[in-house]
Amino acid sequence: MSIKHFLELLLLSALWGASFIFMRIAAPEFGATNLAVLRIVIAAITLLPLLYFIGKPYLQDQDNKVGVLVQVTLVGIGNSVVPFLLFAYAAMNINAGLLSIINATTPLWGALFGMLILSNKLVRSGYLGLALGFAGIILLSEHKLTGEIDAELLSILAVLTATCLYGIATNYSKRFLVGVPPMFIASGTMAGSALVMLPVLFLSDAPLTGISQDAWLAVIVLGMVSTGFAYILFYRLIDNVGPIKAMMVTYLIPIFGVLFGYAFLAEQIYLNMLFGGTLILLGVLLTSGLINKRL
Repeated sequence: MSIKHFLELLLLSALWGASFIFMRIAAPEFGATNLAVLRIVIAAITLLPLLYFIGKPYLQDQDNKVGVLVQVTLVGIGNSVVPFLLFAYAAMNINAGLLSIINATTPLWGALFGMLILSNKLVRSGYLGLALGFAGIILLSEHKLTGEIDAELLSILAVLTATCLYGIATNYSKRFLVGVPPMFIASGTMAGSALVMLPVLFLSDAPLTGISQDAWLAVIVLGMVSTGFAYILFYRLIDNVGPIKAMMVTYLIPIFGVLFGYAFLAEQIYLNMLFGGTLILLGVLLTSGLINKRL
Protein backbone atom coordinates (compact mmCIF):
# COMPACT_ATOMS: atom_id res chain seq x y z
CA MET A 1 0.00 0.00 0.00
CA SER A 2 1.43 3.36 -1.04
CA ILE A 3 1.72 6.33 1.32
CA LYS A 4 -1.09 8.04 -0.60
CA HIS A 5 -3.48 5.13 -0.11
CA PHE A 6 -2.46 4.75 3.52
CA LEU A 7 -3.28 8.42 4.12
CA GLU A 8 -6.64 7.88 2.43
CA LEU A 9 -7.21 4.94 4.78
CA LEU A 10 -6.43 7.13 7.79
CA LEU A 11 -8.75 9.84 6.49
CA LEU A 12 -11.57 7.34 6.00
CA SER A 13 -11.00 5.96 9.50
CA ALA A 14 -11.17 9.46 10.95
CA LEU A 15 -14.36 10.29 9.01
CA TRP A 16 -16.12 7.14 10.16
CA GLY A 17 -14.76 7.53 13.68
CA ALA A 18 -16.15 11.09 13.73
CA SER A 19 -19.56 9.85 12.59
CA PHE A 20 -20.22 8.55 16.11
CA ILE A 21 -19.50 12.01 17.52
CA PHE A 22 -21.97 13.59 15.10
CA MET A 23 -24.62 11.01 16.00
CA ARG A 24 -24.13 11.65 19.70
CA ILE A 25 -24.62 15.39 19.13
CA ALA A 26 -27.61 15.13 16.81
CA ALA A 27 -29.56 12.13 18.13
CA PRO A 28 -30.92 13.67 21.37
CA GLU A 29 -32.48 16.58 19.43
CA PHE A 30 -33.60 14.90 16.21
CA GLY A 31 -34.57 11.51 17.60
CA ALA A 32 -33.47 8.21 16.09
CA THR A 33 -35.87 8.13 13.13
CA ASN A 34 -35.38 11.69 11.89
CA LEU A 35 -31.62 11.43 12.31
CA ALA A 36 -31.43 8.22 10.28
CA VAL A 37 -33.69 9.59 7.53
CA LEU A 38 -31.82 12.88 7.23
CA ARG A 39 -28.46 11.12 7.19
CA ILE A 40 -29.57 8.85 4.35
CA VAL A 41 -31.24 11.60 2.31
CA ILE A 42 -28.26 13.98 2.63
CA ALA A 43 -25.85 11.18 1.71
CA ALA A 44 -28.01 10.20 -1.28
CA ILE A 45 -28.03 13.79 -2.55
CA THR A 46 -24.25 13.94 -2.11
CA LEU A 47 -23.84 10.75 -4.16
CA LEU A 48 -26.41 11.71 -6.82
CA PRO A 49 -23.82 12.86 -9.43
CA LEU A 50 -21.99 9.56 -8.98
CA LEU A 51 -25.26 7.66 -9.46
CA TYR A 52 -25.98 9.55 -12.68
CA PHE A 53 -22.56 9.32 -14.33
CA ILE A 54 -21.85 5.70 -13.36
CA GLY A 55 -25.31 4.19 -12.85
CA LYS A 56 -26.98 5.51 -16.00
CA PRO A 57 -24.53 4.02 -18.55
CA TYR A 58 -24.34 0.78 -16.57
CA LEU A 59 -28.12 0.32 -16.45
CA GLN A 60 -28.48 1.10 -20.16
CA ASP A 61 -26.48 -2.04 -20.93
CA GLN A 62 -28.54 -4.25 -18.62
CA ASP A 63 -31.49 -6.34 -19.80
CA ASN A 64 -32.85 -6.81 -16.29
CA LYS A 65 -32.72 -3.22 -15.02
CA VAL A 66 -35.58 -3.71 -12.55
CA GLY A 67 -33.94 -6.78 -11.04
CA VAL A 68 -30.65 -4.94 -10.51
CA LEU A 69 -32.42 -1.96 -8.93
CA VAL A 70 -34.42 -4.23 -6.61
CA GLN A 71 -31.26 -6.05 -5.47
CA VAL A 72 -29.42 -2.75 -4.91
CA THR A 73 -32.35 -1.41 -2.88
CA LEU A 74 -32.49 -4.58 -0.77
CA VAL A 75 -28.78 -4.21 0.01
CA GLY A 76 -29.43 -0.58 0.91
CA ILE A 77 -32.15 -1.57 3.38
CA GLY A 78 -29.82 -4.06 5.06
CA ASN A 79 -26.71 -1.90 4.82
CA SER A 80 -28.12 1.57 5.53
CA VAL A 81 -31.81 1.90 6.45
CA VAL A 82 -32.06 -0.47 9.40
CA PRO A 83 -28.45 -0.12 10.67
CA PHE A 84 -28.62 3.69 10.60
CA LEU A 85 -31.88 3.58 12.57
CA LEU A 86 -30.30 1.26 15.13
CA PHE A 87 -27.13 3.35 15.43
CA ALA A 88 -29.19 6.53 15.83
CA TYR A 89 -31.18 4.92 18.65
CA ALA A 90 -28.00 3.67 20.34
CA ALA A 91 -26.36 7.09 20.04
CA MET A 92 -28.96 8.49 22.42
CA ASN A 93 -27.88 6.12 25.19
CA ILE A 94 -24.22 5.07 24.91
CA ASN A 95 -21.08 7.06 24.18
CA ALA A 96 -19.30 7.44 20.86
CA GLY A 97 -16.23 5.45 21.90
CA LEU A 98 -18.28 2.39 22.82
CA LEU A 99 -20.30 2.71 19.60
CA SER A 100 -17.11 2.71 17.53
CA ILE A 101 -15.67 -0.30 19.36
CA ILE A 102 -18.79 -2.44 18.89
CA ASN A 103 -18.87 -1.36 15.25
CA ALA A 104 -15.53 -3.15 14.86
CA THR A 105 -17.39 -6.49 15.14
CA THR A 106 -18.60 -6.06 11.53
CA PRO A 107 -15.87 -8.29 9.98
CA LEU A 108 -16.72 -11.02 12.51
CA TRP A 109 -20.32 -11.08 11.29
CA GLY A 110 -19.02 -10.86 7.72
CA ALA A 111 -16.94 -14.01 8.23
CA LEU A 112 -19.77 -15.85 9.99
CA PHE A 113 -22.36 -15.09 7.31
CA GLY A 114 -19.76 -15.71 4.63
CA MET A 115 -19.78 -19.32 5.82
CA LEU A 116 -23.56 -19.48 5.83
CA ILE A 117 -24.32 -17.57 2.61
CA LEU A 118 -21.25 -18.13 0.44
CA SER A 119 -20.01 -21.40 1.99
CA ASN A 120 -16.67 -19.79 2.79
CA LYS A 121 -14.23 -21.80 4.87
CA LEU A 122 -12.40 -20.67 7.99
CA VAL A 123 -9.10 -22.02 9.26
CA ARG A 124 -8.73 -22.88 12.95
CA SER A 125 -7.39 -19.43 13.78
CA GLY A 126 -10.53 -18.00 12.18
CA TYR A 127 -12.78 -19.87 14.60
CA LEU A 128 -10.53 -18.73 17.45
CA GLY A 129 -10.93 -15.18 16.16
CA LEU A 130 -14.72 -15.47 16.21
CA ALA A 131 -14.59 -16.78 19.78
CA LEU A 132 -12.27 -13.97 20.93
CA GLY A 133 -14.34 -11.34 19.19
CA PHE A 134 -17.56 -12.40 20.82
CA ALA A 135 -15.77 -12.74 24.17
CA GLY A 136 -14.79 -9.09 23.74
CA ILE A 137 -18.44 -8.19 23.18
CA ILE A 138 -19.41 -9.94 26.41
CA LEU A 139 -16.62 -8.12 28.26
CA LEU A 140 -17.85 -4.77 26.94
CA SER A 141 -21.37 -5.40 28.17
CA GLU A 142 -20.72 -7.63 31.20
CA HIS A 143 -21.75 -4.91 33.63
CA LYS A 144 -25.22 -5.02 32.08
CA LEU A 145 -25.70 -8.76 31.68
CA THR A 146 -26.58 -9.37 35.32
CA GLY A 147 -28.82 -6.36 35.79
CA GLU A 148 -32.14 -5.23 34.44
CA ILE A 149 -32.68 -4.69 30.75
CA ASP A 150 -32.31 -0.95 30.28
CA ALA A 151 -31.71 1.52 27.46
CA GLU A 152 -27.93 1.04 27.55
CA LEU A 153 -28.12 -2.74 27.16
CA LEU A 154 -30.75 -2.41 24.44
CA SER A 155 -28.47 0.06 22.67
CA ILE A 156 -25.55 -2.37 22.78
CA LEU A 157 -27.82 -5.05 21.30
CA ALA A 158 -29.01 -2.54 18.67
CA VAL A 159 -25.44 -1.85 17.53
CA LEU A 160 -24.68 -5.58 17.40
CA THR A 161 -27.79 -6.10 15.29
CA ALA A 162 -26.66 -3.30 12.97
CA THR A 163 -23.18 -4.81 12.51
CA CYS A 164 -24.81 -8.21 11.99
CA LEU A 165 -26.87 -6.69 9.17
CA TYR A 166 -23.69 -5.19 7.70
CA GLY A 167 -22.25 -8.70 7.57
CA ILE A 168 -25.37 -10.11 5.90
CA ALA A 169 -25.62 -7.25 3.37
CA THR A 170 -21.94 -7.53 2.43
CA ASN A 171 -22.21 -11.23 1.66
CA TYR A 172 -25.58 -10.80 -0.04
CA SER A 173 -24.09 -8.21 -2.39
CA LYS A 174 -21.12 -10.50 -3.13
CA ARG A 175 -23.57 -13.18 -4.21
CA PHE A 176 -26.27 -11.20 -6.03
CA LEU A 177 -24.46 -8.08 -7.27
CA VAL A 178 -21.50 -9.72 -9.00
CA GLY A 179 -20.19 -7.51 -11.79
CA VAL A 180 -22.03 -4.39 -10.63
CA PRO A 181 -19.64 -1.39 -10.39
CA PRO A 182 -18.80 -0.72 -6.72
CA MET A 183 -19.45 3.02 -7.09
CA PHE A 184 -22.92 2.25 -8.45
CA ILE A 185 -23.58 -0.01 -5.46
CA ALA A 186 -22.48 2.80 -3.11
CA SER A 187 -24.65 5.49 -4.72
CA GLY A 188 -27.51 3.19 -5.71
CA THR A 189 -27.98 1.66 -2.28
CA MET A 190 -28.10 5.12 -0.74
CA ALA A 191 -30.59 6.41 -3.34
CA GLY A 192 -32.82 3.37 -2.85
CA SER A 193 -32.60 3.81 0.92
CA ALA A 194 -33.58 7.47 0.60
CA LEU A 195 -36.67 6.57 -1.45
CA VAL A 196 -37.67 4.03 1.18
CA MET A 197 -37.14 6.42 4.09
CA LEU A 198 -38.49 9.72 2.74
CA PRO A 199 -42.15 8.83 3.47
CA VAL A 200 -41.12 8.07 7.06
CA LEU A 201 -39.80 11.62 7.43
CA PHE A 202 -43.06 13.15 6.21
CA LEU A 203 -45.19 10.84 8.37
CA SER A 204 -43.09 11.35 11.49
CA ASP A 205 -44.69 13.23 14.38
CA ALA A 206 -41.31 14.43 15.66
CA PRO A 207 -40.88 18.12 14.70
CA LEU A 208 -37.81 19.47 12.94
CA THR A 209 -38.26 22.85 14.59
CA GLY A 210 -36.36 24.11 17.60
CA ILE A 211 -33.24 22.14 16.63
CA SER A 212 -29.96 23.80 17.58
CA GLN A 213 -27.42 24.90 14.99
CA ASP A 214 -24.89 22.43 16.39
CA ALA A 215 -27.29 19.53 15.84
CA TRP A 216 -28.11 20.64 12.28
CA LEU A 217 -24.42 21.05 11.49
CA ALA A 218 -23.70 17.60 12.94
CA VAL A 219 -26.36 15.86 10.83
CA ILE A 220 -25.31 17.70 7.65
CA VAL A 221 -21.64 16.79 8.09
CA LEU A 222 -22.66 13.25 9.08
CA GLY A 223 -24.64 12.83 5.86
CA MET A 224 -22.38 14.66 3.41
CA VAL A 225 -18.90 13.87 4.71
CA SER A 226 -18.97 10.90 7.11
CA THR A 227 -21.43 8.98 4.92
CA GLY A 228 -21.54 10.28 1.33
CA PHE A 229 -17.91 11.27 0.80
CA ALA A 230 -16.71 8.40 3.03
CA TYR A 231 -18.51 5.89 0.78
CA ILE A 232 -16.68 7.30 -2.25
CA LEU A 233 -13.37 7.07 -0.41
CA PHE A 234 -14.05 3.51 0.74
CA TYR A 235 -14.95 2.17 -2.70
CA ARG A 236 -12.03 4.08 -4.20
CA LEU A 237 -9.75 2.22 -1.78
CA ILE A 238 -11.37 -1.09 -2.73
CA ASP A 239 -10.60 -0.36 -6.40
CA ASN A 240 -7.01 0.70 -5.69
CA VAL A 241 -5.77 -1.63 -2.95
CA GLY A 242 -8.36 -4.42 -2.82
CA PRO A 243 -11.12 -5.26 -0.32
CA ILE A 244 -8.90 -6.92 2.30
CA LYS A 245 -6.61 -3.91 2.75
CA ALA A 246 -9.56 -1.52 2.50
CA MET A 247 -11.24 -3.37 5.38
CA MET A 248 -8.30 -2.38 7.59
CA VAL A 249 -10.35 0.77 8.17
CA THR A 250 -12.46 -1.29 10.58
CA TYR A 251 -9.46 -1.74 12.87
CA LEU A 252 -8.65 1.97 12.93
CA ILE A 253 -12.17 3.38 13.45
CA PRO A 254 -12.32 2.58 17.21
CA ILE A 255 -9.06 4.47 17.78
CA PHE A 256 -10.52 7.63 16.29
CA GLY A 257 -13.95 7.04 17.83
CA VAL A 258 -12.56 6.72 21.35
CA LEU A 259 -10.10 9.62 20.96
CA PHE A 260 -12.72 11.94 19.44
CA GLY A 261 -15.21 11.02 22.15
CA TYR A 262 -12.62 11.80 24.83
CA ALA A 263 -11.43 15.03 23.19
CA PHE A 264 -14.71 16.59 22.05
CA LEU A 265 -17.39 15.09 24.31
CA ALA A 266 -15.31 14.51 27.46
CA GLU A 267 -16.24 10.83 27.42
CA GLN A 268 -14.52 8.58 29.94
CA ILE A 269 -12.44 5.59 28.86
CA TYR A 270 -13.06 2.46 30.96
CA LEU A 271 -10.89 -0.61 31.37
CA ASN A 272 -13.55 -2.94 30.00
CA MET A 273 -13.62 -0.78 26.84
CA LEU A 274 -9.86 -1.18 26.40
CA PHE A 275 -9.77 -4.93 27.13
CA GLY A 276 -12.99 -5.71 25.28
CA GLY A 277 -11.92 -3.61 22.30
CA THR A 278 -8.54 -5.34 22.20
CA LEU A 279 -10.19 -8.78 22.18
CA ILE A 280 -12.52 -7.71 19.37
CA LEU A 281 -9.68 -6.33 17.24
CA LEU A 282 -7.56 -9.42 17.86
CA GLY A 283 -10.53 -11.58 16.92
CA VAL A 284 -11.07 -9.58 13.73
CA LEU A 285 -7.39 -9.89 12.76
CA LEU A 286 -7.48 -13.68 13.28
CA THR A 287 -10.80 -14.12 11.49
CA SER A 288 -9.71 -12.03 8.50
CA GLY A 289 -6.45 -14.00 8.27
CA LEU A 290 -4.25 -10.89 8.52
CA ILE A 291 -2.24 -12.25 11.46
CA ASN A 292 -1.58 -15.56 9.71
CA LYS A 293 -0.52 -13.76 6.56
CA ARG A 294 2.06 -11.81 8.51
CA LEU A 295 3.46 -14.81 10.36
